[in-house]
Amino acid sequence: MPSQRVVDALRQAQKMVHVSLVSGRCLDWLTEIFQILDLTDPCIINGGSQIIDPKTKKILWERPIYKESVRKILALIKQDQIPFIVSDNGIEYENTYESEFLNTLAIKLSYFDSKEKSDQCLKTLSRIPDISAHRTFSWDKDRNYKMDIYITHKEATKHYAAEELARILEIDTSEMIGVGDARNDAPLLDVCGLKVAMGNADDKLKRITHYIAPSVDEDGVAHVVEKFILS
Repeated sequence: MPSQRVVDALRQAQKMVHVSLVSGRCLDWLTEIFQILDLTDPCIINGGSQIIDPKTKKILWERPIYKESVRKILALIKQDQIPFIVSDNGIEYENTYESEFLNTLAIKLSYFDSKEKSDQCLKTLSRIPDISAHRTFSWDKDRNYKMDIYITHKEATKHYAAEELARILEIDTSEMIGVGDARNDAPLLDVCGLKVAMGNADDKLKRITHYIAPSVDEDGVAHVVEKFILS
């Protein structure tokens, strides 16, 4: 959960600018954070699959994975026995093949024991034309290879969602400050006028940014808000 310094900085910033959270998590997981931060502007969730109103939970924009594509993905991972989580209608289902998913926003494949197996899976997924599949970092300390694969509709990325968010807020993307700490934040930062990486971010992400802030543990988000908005 965010520190009190981060909470205070973001609440102050909301009096001056739009503040939106961008996350790969589903609504069920993020609800408490929305409440703590008292966010009122639209937020991007499920890795770019949805934009929602954090107060009313109304969906303002979304790009679910086509049902036929979901069936193809599940058939593939069942064959290879890959652990997975499906985010469907705001609920996460773990290793569930039998359900008829209605509105699948994202599928995360995990526990690859090597880069080679992850590469092979990505190669197979590339044959499904209407999805986006990319690696994302796992915080599981017990794993040797710490990369998962995150799957969404091809237009359900943080890049597309950030452009749509700018349209909803009636601002230009050049006015946006993007802050990220993971490799899958690169599409988001690519859209933003000011690109910021946290101190704990992936080195590849740091190389495309304008500014490197302190780490998450050092209240880097508060530092960015204080430096570029409140000062």
